Amino acid sequence: MDQTLDTISKYSESLAYKDLPSSTVRFAKVRIIDSLGCALGGYHAEPCKIARRLCYPTGSPMSARVIGSLARTTPEMAAFANSTMVRYLDFNDSLRIKDAGHPSDSIPAVLAMGEACHASGKSIITATVLAYEMCFRFIAEIPVDKRGWDQPIYVVLGSAMGAGKILGLTREQLGNAAALALVPNIALYQNRIGELSMWKAAAAGMAARQGIFAAMLAREGMTGPEEAIEGEYGLKNQVTGPFNIEPFGGKGTRFGVEQIMIKHYPVRDSIQFVIDTALDLRKQVSPDQISSINVKTYASAIRTAVASKQFWAPKTRETADHSQPFCIAAAILDGNVTPETFSRNRYLDKDVLDLIGKMKIEEDPEFTKQTPGKRNCRIEAKTVSGDTYVAHKVLTLEEAAREWTDKEVEDKFLVLARDILTPAQARSTLDLIWNLEKLDDAARILDNLEA
Repeated sequence: MDQTLDTISKYSESLAYKDLPSSTVRFAKVRIIDSLGCALGGYHAEPCKIARRLCYPTGSPMSARVIGSLARTTPEMAAFANSTMVRYLDFNDSLRIKDAGHPSDSIPAVLAMGEACHASGKSIITATVLAYEMCFRFIAEIPVDKRGWDQPIYVVLGSAMGAGKILGLTREQLGNAAALALVPNIALYQNRIGELSMWKAAAAGMAARQGIFAAMLAREGMTGPEEAIEGEYGLKNQVTGPFNIEPFGGKGTRFGVEQIMIKHYPVRDSIQFVIDTALDLRKQVSPDQISSINVKTYASAIRTAVASKQFWAPKTRETADHSQPFCIAAAILDGNVTPETFSRNRYLDKDVLDLIGKMKIEEDPEFTKQTPGKRNCRIEAKTVSGDTYVAHKVLTLEEAAREWTDKEVEDKFLVLARDILTPAQARSTLDLIWNLEKLDDAARILDNLEA
């Protein structure tokens, strides 16, 4: 296998629970809680229903359950449905460095394979950390979005390595799993351009599904292209350009799972602190007094404003949660942006569209220079009486990855789960995950997740 595949497989084989500091273990558990909460919050969405309808029952001993229904199906289909639910609300964790992505999309693959194999809680934690590490290193090094590719590329690799770790694959098999995940599953960025479709969420599910399938193929002896990354027509030459995959987490290097942003709002990651800026502006001026709004931000965030005309008048929920103009308008008008903002189709309302019509969003070259270390948003509003009000926020990578308290993590989970689980179910689930390293069979995680 090529050098990069060998590096990935060597690290994946060697990573062990004993290598993980207690802080890393906690971060992994927090990510699992957050992801399950997001899945429960997206349970009733139509794309999630479609995914669940395709989860046909199986009598195979290698099976896993679907969140909410607890239907038992194949591990790869459970991962498809569960990851689609995790992703749907655009509320699951995110990372933006050279590129952006959602490592938590791979958690359902780890959980499904863990349930199918009756893996221990420690195995689930280790595999989760590994999956995040794969996603983190790619996002930190490779701006594939600028080349027209989408983030499921990272997720399929993370899912394959996480699932392969639980399956106990050898170094050679892990290399084959990585190749079998990457070569057939390169996703197009068109998924995020124009009027966004249901596939925005299901693309994550497909990556989790295909990652599991790649790991299972490798376990059975299927080989993949031995130069999948560095070959003449491999990933580097055809998709990403040159990159270095190391250093991975451990031995003094911070693990990727510790550096991911948990979202406060169910919108694209680059719009999180834009909403905070808009809310600061709202404290200064009444929406009905605003005659114009001028927003200054950095280059990559502009893609959520002007990349598609549809972002200025979204017709679908999927477009709206990627629309910077809509999210600014909703924050100023309503004082918050929540899942209910989208479930009641707020993006179609006249007052929202009128305020968007007063808006201009531009790149500030100085703001662009400061990324990715600092992200800036400056919103200036002028009123009908001629007054000017300004709100300006700066977000660092360290602030974006701020560690949430146990209470903050639980509060978000409980809000998202309240229409699906009873309080007792929710509490039992939280207690199990907080004590995940003590479980002999991590399948118990899903026992309380019946809608």
